[in-house]
Amino acid sequence: MNIRLFLAIIASLLVLLFWYYYSTAYRGAVDFENLGADVAYVGNKECAYCHREIYQSFLRTGMGRSFYRPGAQPDIEDYTDNNHVYDRQNNLHYEMIAAADGYYQVEYRENDQAVRTHELRRKVDYVVGSGNNNRTYLASENGYINEMPVTWYSEKAIWDLSPGYNRSNMRFNRPVVAECMHCHNSYNAFEEFSVNRYTGTITEGISCERCHGPGQLHVDKHMASADELNRTDVDRTIVNPAHLSAELQMDVCLQCHLQGEISVFKTGKSSSDFRPGMSLKDIKTVFIEDGLPKGDFRIASHGGRISLSTCFTASNGSMTCITCHNPHEPVQERSRTYFNDRCMDCHATESLTVLQKVTDHSNKGDCVHCHMKQGATSDILHVNFTDHWIRKKIDILSEKESDALFARETALKLRDFFEEEDPAAIIRKGIAYTNYYETRHSEPAYLVRAIILLEQGLQDVPEHLDGYYALARAFQLQGKDQQAAAAYERVMSLDPTHMWTCYQLGRLYLDEAPERSAAYLARAIHLNPDNPKVWKEYGDALLFTEDVAGAKTAYERALALDSFFASAYNRLGELEFYQHNDLQAAATNFTKAIQQNPDHTLALHNLANIAIFNKDLDQAENYSRRVLAVDPEFSASYGTLASISRERGQFAQAEIYLRKLIALEPNNQQALSMLRELNHE
Repeated sequence: MNIRLFLAIIASLLVLLFWYYYSTAYRGAVDFENLGADVAYVGNKECAYCHREIYQSFLRTGMGRSFYRPGAQPDIEDYTDNNHVYDRQNNLHYEMIAAADGYYQVEYRENDQAVRTHELRRKVDYVVGSGNNNRTYLASENGYINEMPVTWYSEKAIWDLSPGYNRSNMRFNRPVVAECMHCHNSYNAFEEFSVNRYTGTITEGISCERCHGPGQLHVDKHMASADELNRTDVDRTIVNPAHLSAELQMDVCLQCHLQGEISVFKTGKSSSDFRPGMSLKDIKTVFIEDGLPKGDFRIASHGGRISLSTCFTASNGSMTCITCHNPHEPVQERSRTYFNDRCMDCHATESLTVLQKVTDHSNKGDCVHCHMKQGATSDILHVNFTDHWIRKKIDILSEKESDALFARETALKLRDFFEEEDPAAIIRKGIAYTNYYETRHSEPAYLVRAIILLEQGLQDVPEHLDGYYALARAFQLQGKDQQAAAAYERVMSLDPTHMWTCYQLGRLYLDEAPERSAAYLARAIHLNPDNPKVWKEYGDALLFTEDVAGAKTAYERALALDSFFASAYNRLGELEFYQHNDLQAAATNFTKAIQQNPDHTLALHNLANIAIFNKDLDQAENYSRRVLAVDPEFSASYGTLASISRERGQFAQAEIYLRKLIALEPNNQQALSMLRELNHE
């Protein structure tokens, strides 16, 4: 053999061996030092000081542009021509506006003459999403962050309802919980016992430290010494995912790219406790649908789908997310050839040409196009994503199958993605069913399953506080208040400072024991003095104990924390109307309630009562009809309409309304008496 050729081969082998050693020698063998909760995050700017090129590249990725203030990224939305969305189901219009002082979403409703009968204008405070696929918008008040109802969908260049809003329009009231924030952004300080309140300055964009862990030790070390580390040494002060085992390396990505149906955190853990280098299942259990439909892939389900692929399972741990993806570089800047080459590392063209369809496996072929489905996800409309279940043949869903994924009505069964078998596993599954009912799909079967699992699991783990709380919630949601109270009291025996249990017990005891209710709610306020919902419920309890002044203070405190709180305005209006006989103050608060929620039936009914008091029968009729348009079973409005009809001498119409009321409330003595009087007139 030619000596030069021989030496060239040896040199090439040495390079390959060195690369293999460097990339695998420390995999899973490194004890990184920055996993502790006491190690501080430093932010991207500290990373950029030494890693400028990587930092600049990362800023072009979707993660680097995931969360920001309006105007920080170029406008790609249409704010002038096609900036209108109509929610036909709820008869609400939305208009998106770019004004001199910021960006707004305007909600309104029109009558038959195209006159606006309702208008609510909210300013955009944050933007979620790079715009590669979509942009969603958030509003903030006193640190409470909520999602807004309209999203920009980039591929189709259209505005439409935000993800999930086509099934249930939560308007401007969908809370951005910690788990959502912490996957669309860096970690932010979150108020204990809150649902969606963040403290301090909100960071902007997913940071380097989400994949590398807190950087304080690393920065301190290198600021103290400028000496270069030996290339084959591993810096233990910062996590390099390449030096993690395959499982832990995957967990770095799966912390956000394993969506599942719902997640349950382990006892004492939260979304901000995960550090790269930890096992994700030590932090939370991710539940997926058992017997997952073949076409059901979600916008963040990459981890669950890749686990179905033979490529992944047959790789014995050598295939991970970064086999194909470099998180420092935008996917959009990678050519088809780049991803084909990743496939060809294991599937050489020569080995594929023996297949029947030779032309499909030429060097000009597109592996992803044929073996990874491109299309809409089952959870978000108008986006086109890549299904990471790699298959030889992809079965295209029929239109009927596709529609079924978007409009599933039957109860699904949940399965633990990690298939854990510890004693508390059955409890976590019960918690998952309770939470799924409460947040995703109010199908009664979920509560039945939850109670069976929780009661069984709590026999083996009787000190599981979260399990008892979920059991109490399941009973409460079933309307079984006695069983719920017993389970809540069990939580209190385990932890007297459990704020949410104090809150729920306050709600449970409100009607039968208002003094006890007020005591629990006062305790909840002591634990978390800035929760508007707790203040509103506390006001109710005080009003029931005839502490009118205290109730008014509580309602005003709730509104100081949340100026869009329709139910608090309504309660304050009822206090002014029925306790102080101040019709003007009452009407002002009822009007504010329907400004925030035009379908607030209690506020509309109360305005009808004020109109009756003022002998404005036309206005009273108008408000009552608006109530029944929202809730045809709101019996009191039939009584109001019956009284109006009787006052007008329309006795036959009055009888119709009374009979509708009695059909809903057969023992309503006032309605029965009025009906007898009508029959004698």
